[in-house]
Amino acid sequence: MSEIRAPGGGRQKANMAVGDPNIKGKPKCPKELLKHDQHAIDAWHSNLAIMFERKSFSAEDIPHLINYCNSISKVIKIEAELDDVSKFVDVAGTGGLKVHPLVTVHNIFTNQSLKLADRLGLTPMARARIMSGGKSEDEEDEFDEF
Repeated sequence: MSEIRAPGGGRQKANMAVGDPNIKGKPKCPKELLKHDQHAIDAWHSNLAIMFERKSFSAEDIPHLINYCNSISKVIKIEAELDDVSKFVDVAGTGGLKVHPLVTVHNIFTNQSLKLADRLGLTPMARARIMSGGKSEDEEDEFDEF
């Protein structure tokens, strides 16, 4: 009996590109970027360049990248509003202190941008996961012998 590996069996090769190799040029900056907000546009160009360099960009990433760039822009704008520590708290109707609503919104957009960055492979852990084919270096593959 011949030892033929089943299609799809075995360890994936490291450094596999997860993007679409048919996409040769970078897409133009979409109009959905916060009405052409400069922070969102800058985030679009810099992150798109990273994704192309890593060959990890595909058309399915566009909506997520738009949301990521818009979130980053909002975080930058909110941080500019919160330039003074005294703005981090607000006085409640009862006279006590409460977190300023901008701090809450900042946290929401920061968390959203982190989740989207992870999905797009823009964090160190996501990048390692993509480059290893989804496996950690310690993990043994039961198909290694094939």
